[in-house]
Amino acid sequence: MKQITIIPLKKAKNIIIKEKLCYYVCQDYAYFLELKNKFGDDIEIKNLSGLFDEVFQDIKEPLIELMASINKRNNSFDWWGGELASKSTTSTSLMHNVTCLFSVKYLLSNLSQDICFIVDSLALSKCIKTLAIKEGYDVKDYQKIYNVYFSVIRYRLIYVCRILLYLFDAMQSRKAALKLLKPLPSKKISTNKRIIIRSWFTEDTFNNVEIYKDRNFGQLPEWLRSRDYEIWTLPMLFNLSSSFEKVYTFMSVQENSFIVPEHYLKIVDYFKVIYWNYKTHRIRIKSAEIKEIDITPLIDEVVIKTKYSRYMLSFNLCVPLLKRLKEKEFEIDGFYYSFENNTSEKQFILACRKYFQDSNIIAFQHTTFYPNQLAYHLGLDEKEYCPLPDKIICSGPIYVDLHKKAKFPPDILVSGPNLRFSSVHEYQIKSSVPSCDTKKALLLPLSLSHNLTFELFTKVKEAIKNNNVYKIYIRIHPTLSKNKLNCFIEKIGLNDYEFADDGIIQDWFDKTYAMILTGASMATLEAVVMGIPVIRVVPDNTFSLDPFAWSDYPLAPANHSSEIKQRLQSIDHILNNDKEAFQKIAKRILPEYFTKPSNENLKVFL
Repeated sequence: MKQITIIPLKKAKNIIIKEKLCYYVCQDYAYFLELKNKFGDDIEIKNLSGLFDEVFQDIKEPLIELMASINKRNNSFDWWGGELASKSTTSTSLMHNVTCLFSVKYLLSNLSQDICFIVDSLALSKCIKTLAIKEGYDVKDYQKIYNVYFSVIRYRLIYVCRILLYLFDAMQSRKAALKLLKPLPSKKISTNKRIIIRSWFTEDTFNNVEIYKDRNFGQLPEWLRSRDYEIWTLPMLFNLSSSFEKVYTFMSVQENSFIVPEHYLKIVDYFKVIYWNYKTHRIRIKSAEIKEIDITPLIDEVVIKTKYSRYMLSFNLCVPLLKRLKEKEFEIDGFYYSFENNTSEKQFILACRKYFQDSNIIAFQHTTFYPNQLAYHLGLDEKEYCPLPDKIICSGPIYVDLHKKAKFPPDILVSGPNLRFSSVHEYQIKSSVPSCDTKKALLLPLSLSHNLTFELFTKVKEAIKNNNVYKIYIRIHPTLSKNKLNCFIEKIGLNDYEFADDGIIQDWFDKTYAMILTGASMATLEAVVMGIPVIRVVPDNTFSLDPFAWSDYPLAPANHSSEIKQRLQSIDHILNNDKEAFQKIAKRILPEYFTKPSNENLKVFL
């Protein structure tokens, strides 16, 4: 009888693996390389290179429909406050583990030898074991039963810590807000419209900044004020390293009006949000199948892991805030918010509809559209019950088409201006390729993931073989550790590189021959519309979050290092035939993705 062995990630270095073929189905890329180095030629350790994305595309629609049916069965205020309801590809491990499970199914069906799988999820181990037994395999599972009980105890401790941290943050925020900011008046100062804009407020929004500019809505607040609108900002504090006192001190000296929940909430409201979250995670999915494969254990694991999320508790304070504003008879004509169709939007929409029934709810698609981000997709009839705004203003014509294809109601989709990335209109499309008497500069803008970064470095090094034709310029994402990057670069022996962190990314385009990146970044589109050849690298063991949907772009996404090498050769060939080939493409793409704001197209917000 054929045998499979299931090994927990943390034990992989210490267990003697007898199988000659081992598949690594985790996202920690550095650890994957360590295992390959440790076992050398004795064991062939592979990841899901190429297979992961292929499998995901195959199960994508069934997965969307399954999650939509679950949303329909559980449609309630409590349910929409949970991470599962959004179908997000990235905010939980569910979509990743489901894709890994179906990748394992493919391997078991197409290989005839003993196999070992290295996994980092108890639920995924359980599902693989069930699947393997069904396929006729003998299973050796190194996942001990006490690990399950230990996990339950560990998460209970984590819940206590999360709640305490949330309450501590709430106390600190309340103290600073009451000290530094004044409450806003309930009655309008005139007969003009009053709008609340709910927008992300991060460290770079205010640090080393004198005058506040909305990172998502750009010039819109000021434009609306010029038309006698009263504009308040409801900030969504996220990823802050500064103290609340520093944040609210910045707000206190701005001409912009900030409405913060702390001025209106009662103490009991902070605990109500905890109770709502408790009720959300009490909901259990009894059975969930895709192609006759049960994924219920994977769903249960996500429910456990996401309970009492510190950020979600804070974001959902908007619900009792709206209730208190209604009780105090606040006059509000409309709510605008930054649209990504994620969890933090759902209870907000429901609360707006409940407490301010006559107010418009307008969403602005401030970022890009990732086809593999399932939060951007609805099921066949999900528009009938999913909390959606009255209008979604898209930041370019192509986004209207993409949202229609993703089954959003066409009657709420409107093409508008791109307010967030206005810098693309301040730079001219690159007029020519860099001089050939110097090394060809390859710009690598990094995503916020160390794993994707390590994978990119490894593949690019293998593709160019440290030859003398190219020089690498690395632009670091602010969330990454430069020390970790340097250590990894030294370990793999990547040579002839520099960091390109000065200025904005457009400052580097004139010297760039080509850009190579793993996606999940607007840099892809910013480079394409400036005439830079872009090579998009599909990751091995996670999702390709490629924002560029253009069918006839001459450089198809690449997965293997050999494909990256081939794409570089294709650029040479294309430019030898037409030096302005990529500039011509850029001129067609720019207005589709980045509609320049004007007095006329800003009127869609009125």
